[in-house]
Amino acid sequence: MQHGGWKIKPCPPDDVRTLTLELGISELTAAVLVRRGFGEPERARTFLAGAAPGHDPFLLGDMAAAVDTIRAAIAAGKRVCVHGDYDVDGICATALAVSCLRTLGAEVDWHLPSRFDEGYGLSSQTLDRLAGEGCGLVLTVDCGITAVDEVARAKARGLEVIVTDHHRPGAELPDCPVVATRPSEYPFPELCGTGVVAKLAEALGVSIAEHQDLVGLATIADVVPLVDENRAFAVAGLRALARTQKPGLRALMEVARVDPAAVDEGAVGFRLAPRINAAGRLGHPREALELLLTDDADEAKGLAFRLEEVNRERQAVEERILRSAVRQIEEWPENKRRRHGYALADADWHEGVIGIVASRLVERYHRPVVLIAGGEDLWKGSGRSVGAFDLHEALSACSDHLVRWGGHRAAAGLSINPADVEQFARAFAEHADGMLSDEELAPVTPVDAVVPRGLPLTLELAQELTQLAPFGLGNPGVTLLAPACELHDLGTVGDGKHLKFRVRSENGRDAGSAIAFGFGSHLDRLRREGRFDVVFRLEENRWNGTVAPQLVVRRVLDGDDRYAELAAWLRAQWSSESRDPVTQEIFDELQLESGVKRSLLESERFRALLAEPAALRAAA
Repeated sequence: MQHGGWKIKPCPPDDVRTLTLELGISELTAAVLVRRGFGEPERARTFLAGAAPGHDPFLLGDMAAAVDTIRAAIAAGKRVCVHGDYDVDGICATALAVSCLRTLGAEVDWHLPSRFDEGYGLSSQTLDRLAGEGCGLVLTVDCGITAVDEVARAKARGLEVIVTDHHRPGAELPDCPVVATRPSEYPFPELCGTGVVAKLAEALGVSIAEHQDLVGLATIADVVPLVDENRAFAVAGLRALARTQKPGLRALMEVARVDPAAVDEGAVGFRLAPRINAAGRLGHPREALELLLTDDADEAKGLAFRLEEVNRERQAVEERILRSAVRQIEEWPENKRRRHGYALADADWHEGVIGIVASRLVERYHRPVVLIAGGEDLWKGSGRSVGAFDLHEALSACSDHLVRWGGHRAAAGLSINPADVEQFARAFAEHADGMLSDEELAPVTPVDAVVPRGLPLTLELAQELTQLAPFGLGNPGVTLLAPACELHDLGTVGDGKHLKFRVRSENGRDAGSAIAFGFGSHLDRLRREGRFDVVFRLEENRWNGTVAPQLVVRRVLDGDDRYAELAAWLRAQWSSESRDPVTQEIFDELQLESGVKRSLLESERFRALLAEPAALRAAA
């Protein structure tokens, strides 16, 4: 059900009541769980506990063959090299694989490619070097699924290879044991690269208890769906991070100003992960890996400080590219700005940062974006998508203009000859125009629950909703809607960028303090008299030793002036002995006889009345 920029799923009140009684939670939290598919009490309990589902690791691709190959290599005294990737997932996967293989007694080296010298994935040059240096087995982590030719060449030189990966495979798989989420009989194919390595460790009989911090960190940072096994990894990982004994992670939290006792998915995604990523974005990722592997506290502090410096440099580069990209888009003619997909290029952009900027442009323009950075030979691109658009499929459709491409539905990368950039940009825009409608580009916010009239937004409710954390892809933060609100005491903060105000709910009571990040330019619109539908997340606000509930605003939609009139009429009808057929239809739809508190906006019939002024006048 969709209405005026937001949508909400149906919610049977009987399921809400059952969860409320069985789990001892509020009706609002129960409604959120029901709408997210956890209407059965046992499923809801399992979800809230973040319990591991216990999936069999040997269902994950060629796991049995990989285990046999690793054990045989160790028994034969072969040197093993773990080949990773330059992002957080690839770095954490490398650290985990190296640690687990050392536990088994293997002689282990590692290799991380430079984004700028080797690029993503396996290179024949690297494999030739490893073979020449006497390496007997290469274990890839977070890469290798499309390295058909490279693996064949390595095997011809007598070098064994095992691929572990979670990226989308090509038409042909490498001729070696492949432990990957696809193709696989594994029941949950959404693991990140480090999650795949964790399952490999499980199959090898190696406990990862002391490395859950790495698995959780990578799972959150790699933006995989935080449900099923990923939720278990994230929950356990955050608990492990809070008490980690790894000098590198402790030093990283210190420079990032993260309190270990309060570390959450936000701290990982916005403070820890960017600092680990920064090394590979602007230079070589070795310092980030050394940070995770070191046992020396002094070395860890030095490495963490270096990552902090690089991250500040990354932030400055990112802002420059963002301003440049926005300026480029704003200078386009109107017909080009109306295209449903954007591809932009600049010879001076930094290829290590364009993926982050693409994400920010997607948020700003609500359409898929590919940014392409110049280079000495091939130019490199990175893209991010909107929910309804398969970016990997789009690049495949435009592959006549590309040298290489790969990735996921939501994020992908490419290499391109500079002479082909303009043709690719046109082809990408045309493909997006054909796949996305105007309606799909309009921002529509999924709402988990509409706040019933008179329900107080308390600190206890905010704390109860955090039981659904950690939040991320597949399990977003709980979004609520408070209808027909008045806004008071509006003012800007943060150099005019943000708004603070108080919210008065539809019954005239104070609903609490609100912060609206990035809403500074909306001050005049929100100062007008009238009512607004406030879309927000209810969170704890800790300030100067106090803790209070706060509405973290996502959107402020113009309310319907007819809402109060129609709501008053329906309240009168509720106590009437002779009800209008329309009101009875609304009451039946909401199943108010169940006793569960519902908002009128949860009724599709009620929302239809709001959209029909003539019907409203006749009804009222």
